[in-house]
Amino acid sequence: MQSRYEDDLRREASRSLEYEYNREIEGQESFFKAFRKFEERDDKIPVYSKEDNVFYEKYKAYVEEETANQGKKIQEIENLIEYERFFLRFERRISSETNNYSHFGSNSATRYRVDCIRGLEKELKKILESSPEAWEFYYKRQLISDIETQHEQRLVAVPYVVNAKQKVIDSLNLGVPVYIVGHLGSGKTQLATEAAMDFTIQNKIQSELENKMEEWFSKNPNAKEKDAIQVFKELNEERKLYYKNILTNGSKGEIESLQPLFISGSHNLTYEDMFVEKTLSLTHSFSQGSYTDYLNMIIGDFYKWMDEHKERLEQMTDEEQLQLKIQIWKSFSDLLVASNSSFGTVIKKVEREILIAVKEGRTVIVDELNTIAMQNLIALNDILQRHAGSTAYITGVGPVLINPGFGFIGTGNLSTQMVNYEGTNELNPAFKSRFVTIEYNYVPQKITGSLEDQEFPEKNELFRIIIAQLADKNGNIHIPDSKRTLEELFRFSQLCRVTQNVFMGKWKDNEILKDSGMDEPELRESVLSIRNILHVLDNWNLGEEKDLSKALWDGFISSITYPDDQNYILSQAVRFGFFPAMKGWKVDTKGIGEAAATYEEIRTSPYYYVRPSIETLSCLDVVHLVFGKGTLRRGLTKGLKEIFEIDIDDSLRIDVKKYQKLDQQLSHLEHSKELLEYLEENEGEK
Repeated sequence: MQSRYEDDLRREASRSLEYEYNREIEGQESFFKAFRKFEERDDKIPVYSKEDNVFYEKYKAYVEEETANQGKKIQEIENLIEYERFFLRFERRISSETNNYSHFGSNSATRYRVDCIRGLEKELKKILESSPEAWEFYYKRQLISDIETQHEQRLVAVPYVVNAKQKVIDSLNLGVPVYIVGHLGSGKTQLATEAAMDFTIQNKIQSELENKMEEWFSKNPNAKEKDAIQVFKELNEERKLYYKNILTNGSKGEIESLQPLFISGSHNLTYEDMFVEKTLSLTHSFSQGSYTDYLNMIIGDFYKWMDEHKERLEQMTDEEQLQLKIQIWKSFSDLLVASNSSFGTVIKKVEREILIAVKEGRTVIVDELNTIAMQNLIALNDILQRHAGSTAYITGVGPVLINPGFGFIGTGNLSTQMVNYEGTNELNPAFKSRFVTIEYNYVPQKITGSLEDQEFPEKNELFRIIIAQLADKNGNIHIPDSKRTLEELFRFSQLCRVTQNVFMGKWKDNEILKDSGMDEPELRESVLSIRNILHVLDNWNLGEEKDLSKALWDGFISSITYPDDQNYILSQAVRFGFFPAMKGWKVDTKGIGEAAATYEEIRTSPYYYVRPSIETLSCLDVVHLVFGKGTLRRGLTKGLKEIFEIDIDDSLRIDVKKYQKLDQQLSHLEHSKELLEYLEENEGEK
């Protein structure tokens, strides 16, 4: 019945694709609609009749209902975890402010919340391990989130990314600057940007929820904590949705208020470029059409002056008041005219990103921090060792209060003996000690074994990112010859990881090469990083016009300009089953220093591609592919037992003796069938 249920999901996935095609053409012109055509599909999904199994419909309804119920339980636990974390941050903020922002401080109240969070996380884990429906709900939701994240061009939340991002946010919460280092294409800058935005949004939501919960409780002083938890859930969901909508549909100003300030580092970047820039400004005379603004300015200043001298004016006679007001008005007018009638240039100071971030309590990212001259970086010392609420001294500006919410993130490329990024410097150890340094490189991926024999598929995080890129918004995948193509995509993810290991100088982590006796391989300029992987997948386009080997050549290998890099990656691609000779490819092994390969050189015949039949994988298929088979059903649950007992028709029941007799007859028939087949194969010989 479970197998039939999964077939039903595949059929629904196939139908949903047709619906999406038709829905997306709304608003198109009539010509497009009139002559639009689709390929003929021959889905191999079995079709069952209602007579096949009288219990199936009940089974399907049970699974769907149980999945929904388990989903509610999971969401309730997750809400409790968020409530406890909200209270923990609340406690720590109060503690931090009490200690003049010097540290959070552990106390009985914070330890209570930490223990509650751990207990709830254990409860959640227990549910996922005991219920197949709970596991399915949890990981289906995770897959859909991966796909949405990919479409928004954000980092997919695989464990490696989540852990690195949390380290950054935790450091910013402690007021400690962060330095993220890694190799090209690993996503350092993207990680810094997303962590900074998450840090800012979390702080805003926390502050708003604290105010809203206090406001709610002041109106409901007799409320119980269970009521508070429910109100928190509603307010929390509303705030998260509010900021999510800003990021997708907000105005330019709204989006910029959540984004970090950004500085691109370079050797030419000066102290002034980071803090205060001095510029020459031409003084202005009265401009056309602005007289109303000037008049309003005078009126505002005039009334402000009268308010400040109200008591003295009241002691005067009406005539004296009138004469004084006339003189004051004339003075304001003369001063305004004088200040806007001069010509020439003046030196004007313009605040730059780091100073703005300090004053406004925002995060700032300095990209390629290790390209900036050390004498200019030293100017950051006082800011980097101060916490929010304290005052830092900035040369040329003076003491500046660091507002809560300020955070500093630097990024830098990680040089090795084989890969050296021109223009980068090794940071001064004393300066670097002010940071929490996080090495962020390429996501994990096993490079041995096939897709089918992976014991822990959830650890293949690079493969998970690839699958998220290929799935539609419902989590379904439509690809040619799914079994063969998925195995090929898995080998592609392994090839990518091998190039990453070699590029990082970690080739000994490659089980294939470690004991091969080969000279130490190296890649100097090229690597199948995430951005290059996505180029290849876009070029492949779900196998519509070319196979993955051709897409790998067109989308990446053909563009490599350093011959040794190209030849090595090409040889490894052949090792992983790409560019097979039987399909018209001929890749010869080349030595170091030989010329790069050309398409004409590696292709023995004109390229011709016949696309296999498209097959559909349901969202559940994809979940199993990425996260494993999940929690197995160890027996019939109470709900299933009730369904089976209620729906068994007495006319279908059979007593034990009759069953044993029929079973014996069936065994004789099977034996007779085997005997007849044997005689037929041996042409009747005894």
